Amino acid sequence: MSGSIRRAAMCAVVLFVAIWPLAHAGLVARYHLDAWEFFGWSMYARPAARVQVRVDVERDGETRRLRAMGDQRRRVRNYARRATALGALADPEPFAREIFSWDPSIAAVTIVTREVILDPESTMLVGHEARRRIERGETRP
Repeated sequence: MSGSIRRAAMCAVVLFVAIWPLAHAGLVARYHLDAWEFFGWSMYARPAARVQVRVDVERDGETRRLRAMGDQRRRVRNYARRATALGALADPEPFAREIFSWDPSIAAVTIVTREVILDPESTMLVGHEARRRIERGETRP
């Protein structure tokens, strides 16, 4: 490896290590990504909270909490892990399609995610809840 290529590679590594912490902190703040993932240094600026997921299903105009057992419960936990890592970038539509495949009588699914975050204004830990309602036939293939 020639000296100029080695020097360029070293400069690229140093530049990445200098810029990535700022970029990662911005992604964590904007999209609620897991601060401990993606070679993150923002882990020291945000508590390591996990996302909790609740699924409500609508049948015949009545909404009830999904009682997931066995494989379905594992699927809910897998989505919770994905939502923890990706935050607002976690797409709930594939998960909703999966839920619709479990029971044809489900007309709509509401995926409720809840996590504890550090409020920058009050410096207090607060619960942040997001809801996404998806109707059957609304999801992309």
